[in-house]
Amino acid sequence: MGEDILIVSFVVVVIGGIGSIKGAFIGALLVGLSDTFGKVLLPGFSSAIVYALMAAVLVFRPRGLLGQPA
Repeated sequence: MGEDILIVSFVVVVIGGIGSIKGAFIGALLVGLSDTFGKVLLPGFSSAIVYALMAAVLVFRPRGLLGQPA
């Protein structure tokens, strides 16, 4: 039960940075906006856009947007 919400929550935490409340907030906003615009502009690829956003963040910031430095 709740696999859809669990996966999206994991994506939000990864984008924001593990352990960062502000990062989770920013990640949630980015995921929500990208999912909404994806459903409007490219309905068939809306979930892929969210994962592409996560991949782009991980390429440039491996610890997330506001994750702690190593």
